[in-house]
Amino acid sequence: MPVATQRRLTLEEYLAYESDAGLKCALVDGAIFEIPQGTGKHGAIIEFLHDELRAEIKRLALPWIAKDTKIAVLSPRGRRWETARVPDVVVLTIEQWESMAEREAFIPLNDPPPLLVIEVVSPSTIATD
Repeated sequence: MPVATQRRLTLEEYLAYESDAGLKCALVDGAIFEIPQGTGKHGAIIEFLHDELRAEIKRLALPWIAKDTKIAVLSPRGRRWETARVPDVVVLTIEQWESMAEREAFIPLNDPPPLLVIEVVSPSTIATD
């Protein structure tokens, strides 16, 4: 459900936005959507995928890193570009992750895309997931 706002937000406003409830948020066509806490099963699936990916990256000694629910990814929606999602798991290069050390953990459209993006679909958010 979108958060009530007077107007559509810019990407910069989204990056500075903090939920009153402390929830993770997505930006969809300029509107802030608070992402409710998932079920235990949802969290267990995310944790499993994250752990397995990290183990495989380590085993293969790849210069990659897996992060769970920590990185926003700008995603085009129709002709509008003001949509940013926070996927459940993102795999990206260590170099790309380190480039976010002093800025928001966000991948804009002009950056290389992540290597892998995973969204675990929830029954309550199936239409948007």
